[in-house]
Amino acid sequence: MTETAAPPAPAGRARPAAMPGLPYFGGIARMRKDPIAYLGEASRRGPVVRLGRIGRRSFYQVNDPDLVRAVMTAPYADVGMTRTNDVLGTLFGESVFTMQGEVWRKRRDELQPAFRTSHLPELFGSAADEIDRTVSRLAPVAEARGSVDCSAALLDLLQRMIVRMMFGVAVPETAAQLTRAFDYGLEYRQRRRWAPAGLPRWLPTPASRRFDDGVARLNASITEIIDDHRAHPPERAGLLRMLMECRDEETGAGWTDDELLAEVKTTFVAGWLTTATAAVWLFDLLGRHPEITARVVDELDRLPSDRPLRYEDLHTLEYTEDTILEAIRLFPPGWLLSRRVRRTYTLGGHRLGRDTVLLVSPYALHRDPAHWTEPERFDPGRFHRGTHGEAHRAAYLPFGYGPRVCIGRGVAMMELKLVVATLLRRFRFTLADTAPARLQPVSFLRRADPLVLGVAPR
Repeated sequence: MTETAAPPAPAGRARPAAMPGLPYFGGIARMRKDPIAYLGEASRRGPVVRLGRIGRRSFYQVNDPDLVRAVMTAPYADVGMTRTNDVLGTLFGESVFTMQGEVWRKRRDELQPAFRTSHLPELFGSAADEIDRTVSRLAPVAEARGSVDCSAALLDLLQRMIVRMMFGVAVPETAAQLTRAFDYGLEYRQRRRWAPAGLPRWLPTPASRRFDDGVARLNASITEIIDDHRAHPPERAGLLRMLMECRDEETGAGWTDDELLAEVKTTFVAGWLTTATAAVWLFDLLGRHPEITARVVDELDRLPSDRPLRYEDLHTLEYTEDTILEAIRLFPPGWLLSRRVRRTYTLGGHRLGRDTVLLVSPYALHRDPAHWTEPERFDPGRFHRGTHGEAHRAAYLPFGYGPRVCIGRGVAMMELKLVVATLLRRFRFTLADTAPARLQPVSFLRRADPLVLGVAPR
């Protein structure tokens, strides 16, 4: 359920707490070096914390769930997105991801039919076809008691799953181009995001030329798929066909080619990179907690063993779902959310000027002892009583919050359940290296090192 009205902001101090650092600039330069540690430190300094400045923009971190709710549900006249920058705009086009205000609301309403839960069983079938191929590849490794780079395997698997769910058929050559373009584009955006004085995007630097060339190839590949899909519709409907059926709510007309292209790219990234990132952390945590893995496997063993997994089976996997929710609490792929103040705005008693950037860190919120009992502990049981555990609704943000909550969260949860259920029914995984994992917070919260797991048959 989304909320459309922000609660009144509580009174606060005249000046918010501030992170130590240089005069005027504050400590925000530390964001480039270790943003997770920096935002974690800032989360303990108060409900609203001034981080510093980059150029003309002031940055504040919002740590109180009530104030997070106020920001995430604020009217567009007061607070908007920060995704209108030239990198994301070039990469994703005019999509539901980058739009704002009334045009965004209109596009989201048009998208809703494509993401109805009634479509999930058909998408499940497409995804299951791809995961069976991964099982076949892992079987000889398991028989030899070998090991596998689970990071690479899951990235490849989720890519093939979303391609099949999107297009109804496998398109490996285009999938590779999608991978390269999005990987470089998101890294390029991250480098520019915290640069003290970034060069204009229009300058033909090697980095900008590589980015523009990658986007051009990406757009050409997807356009070719769309054209072929129109000429030769596959037997199994995919998300692309569902997007093609979306209509302008006022005129009843279908989308233009540019609108369709933008939404295909956005859906692809949401269904692939974010879900693959979550899957890697899930298997990392399961490898570190064999007692929890045993409970997941026990639940899976109650399913009929004489047939493949079915879509309706997913609804019975309550502990498995709790385990996924807990994994994305500890390691939310979207580790940082941002909003831009569009006109003078009061938050927690503090007046913030236009173009102030407000940062919300799901990673920090999810690990704050003010909101969670033993927040560093991996405990799926905390979600047994509801999808937000014991915490304030706005202290759990793996899919965002408010009107812009992720429209594809149902697809993502289906993917994750399918992956963990299918693989744990067939294989036993052991963590090769139990040292703490290093974080790589780029556009998504990735694991910096490969996740190597030993594989054996069950």
